[in-house]
Amino acid sequence: MAITNTKPSHGFSLKTSPPIFILPTHLQAAELRQAEDLVFQLGGNLTYDAQDARLFLGKVGQKKRAAFDLRAREVWTEETGLPIRNAVGHSGPGSSKEPARKRRRISPGFETKRTLRRLNSTSSSTATEGGVSDVKDDDAAESLGVDWPDLTNSIIVLKLSWLDECVRQSTLVPFTPYTVYTAKIIPKPLLETNPQTLPREGITYIKATPEHSSPVASTSSSPVMSRPGTSSSILERARLEAEATGQSQKSGSSQVAYPTRRRFGDRARRNQYQKSNTSPTSPRSQRPKLHRETTSEMEELAEHPIPPLPDWATGPHATYSCCRSTPMNPPNAAFIAQLTKIKDARLLTLDEIGVRAYSTSIASVAAYPHVIHHHSELTRLPGCNEKIAMLWSEWRYSTDNDDEADEDDPNPTPRHIQTVQQLAADPDLQVLDLFWNIWGVGPDTARKFYFEHGWRDLDDVVEFGWNALSRVQQIGVKYYDEFLVKIPRDEVERIRDVVLRHARLVLGIAEADYDSPRDVECVIVGGYRRGKALCGDVDVILSHRDEAKTLDLVVDVVRSLEAAAYVTHTLSLHTTTSDRGQATLPFRAQGHSGHGFDSLDKALCVWQDPVFEFEEEEAGNGSETPKKKNPNIHRRVDIIVSTWRTVGCAVLGWSGGTTFQRDIRRFVSKVHGWKFDSSGVRDRKSGRVLDLEAPREVQVDGGKTVWDDGDTWMDRERRLMEGLGIGFRPASERCTG
Repeated sequence: MAITNTKPSHGFSLKTSPPIFILPTHLQAAELRQAEDLVFQLGGNLTYDAQDARLFLGKVGQKKRAAFDLRAREVWTEETGLPIRNAVGHSGPGSSKEPARKRRRISPGFETKRTLRRLNSTSSSTATEGGVSDVKDDDAAESLGVDWPDLTNSIIVLKLSWLDECVRQSTLVPFTPYTVYTAKIIPKPLLETNPQTLPREGITYIKATPEHSSPVASTSSSPVMSRPGTSSSILERARLEAEATGQSQKSGSSQVAYPTRRRFGDRARRNQYQKSNTSPTSPRSQRPKLHRETTSEMEELAEHPIPPLPDWATGPHATYSCCRSTPMNPPNAAFIAQLTKIKDARLLTLDEIGVRAYSTSIASVAAYPHVIHHHSELTRLPGCNEKIAMLWSEWRYSTDNDDEADEDDPNPTPRHIQTVQQLAADPDLQVLDLFWNIWGVGPDTARKFYFEHGWRDLDDVVEFGWNALSRVQQIGVKYYDEFLVKIPRDEVERIRDVVLRHARLVLGIAEADYDSPRDVECVIVGGYRRGKALCGDVDVILSHRDEAKTLDLVVDVVRSLEAAAYVTHTLSLHTTTSDRGQATLPFRAQGHSGHGFDSLDKALCVWQDPVFEFEEEEAGNGSETPKKKNPNIHRRVDIIVSTWRTVGCAVLGWSGGTTFQRDIRRFVSKVHGWKFDSSGVRDRKSGRVLDLEAPREVQVDGGKTVWDDGDTWMDRERRLMEGLGIGFRPASERCTG
């Protein structure tokens, strides 16, 4: 439904603009109402149905975010350039290079009349020569600044600041500098079409990038683009829409000029989807859940009042998980586990925005120091919206048990979220998760195995695609079950001791220099340092105060471990830092790509303890003793080498959770304009290397100044975190997930 106003009071009008929708993202309720009121006052064609709109205004700065907000409102798009523009007879911002059509000759007194009309804000005047009404003259006069393109099947997303600038200048300003996203409207993808080798009903996912989209019907049959005039009644418009809908259904297509629009009460398209998607676990076929407030809930709220917000939840840095402490075992771990499963499903469906959103919510809930008793506690936390609160309410009231452990019931029904159960029962996600757990296989490759090749299990991978796998993937398949077994902390420490012993051996460190400044340092990082009882792999960092000793050290250490039979396979060996003279990664590294929080020298190895006990059998007659196969399990071990100058960056970059590391890079970029990775810190403007680990003067209590010159890797990490502005906290408080 569109609402228009014919009395603009700012010296210009939006009457000739396409239907306008205000995106509520990042807008407070008052700001949203103010923007909508302004569009209405300017005579704009304001609509509250996103599927009717063709011009979207909002606080959106990225194309992906704009496309996501449109999809959330059932507007499916595909990015394109601006379509051919309407022939308005004058050029505007981003106007077509084609010559404009001839303008109609008007009477000599037209300019004077137009000026008087704009000054007096009247809506009546004499007709011009061609019989054109005054309203059309006003529209032409007031739209000289913008030449809107043909948006029959396209949309434009503009920054809301465009509207503010128009008001400031009292005229329509060019919209091109404020354009965020231009796209054409495509039909909503209903089902996954690949792979053809796996015909099966009940597929509940949607491909991240649809390969084919059904063509859009001619705009001549559109009930929206051929809108009746102001004199037409509502019944006349309804009749035209009904006729167009009947024609499209007879022709076998329900697509009109606005292909994703579904009118209230139009069951045809909904039934078509339900027939084609018969999966009982499809979340799209479920009714929306509403939060229920009961008397018992109010009693519980009275018994457990909402605690005050922690200090980290307010202020300009509340959204950065690196600026707060997150323990390993948070009080709301059970609910976080449910959110983590949803996040993993988003990862397997290549929903990057969904992954980031759930990661932010999980990190915020994990840092909350209180057990959540009411859904309103969640909506106060940064990164948690009403959707997360509704999921918590569903989880909290999914069982009648007041607590997870009931003394009367030794086996209570665990709380759950219906979406998580549906995802766990989805056969497609089960196969994707199986492939995703192969070492060297990411979500994209897992989907390729399943959708393109039609593989269903590891046997299919071995039988049909073994030769096409990389060496890392072959090892991942070979030791699939062993790599899934977690590593206890004492075994991690034994592996660290072996790596340290061989590093001392290749560097020629004398025994008298052990544990001295002349010794090599070996630090266990990753999940072990955060306090995990069981680790998926082992990550160790080697460093030495003599920079010459760390040059190509990873090559010598791996070669020594291979000779001692500890390393059975070296899957990758990178000497990135040594190749650039152990300098900090340049701001724009040549040939460097990827997400890249790390660019250090490192080796990814398969580890097996060569020491094992077995009873020797008597061979007899002088024959050799039979050789027994090593029964020890294979482990994944990453060996990283860092110079001492940036050892704090290396340890920090390899010790935090994924969201913690992401927010460090985001924080230093937004707040300081720096670039951080595990090889150092650079200024993005000048490219200068910043040494934040060096000794410096600090003030202690009482205003006294002391020299902070501790030279351990822990001191350097602490000075680095303080220099970045995030404050020091131990690794056990960086467990964001």
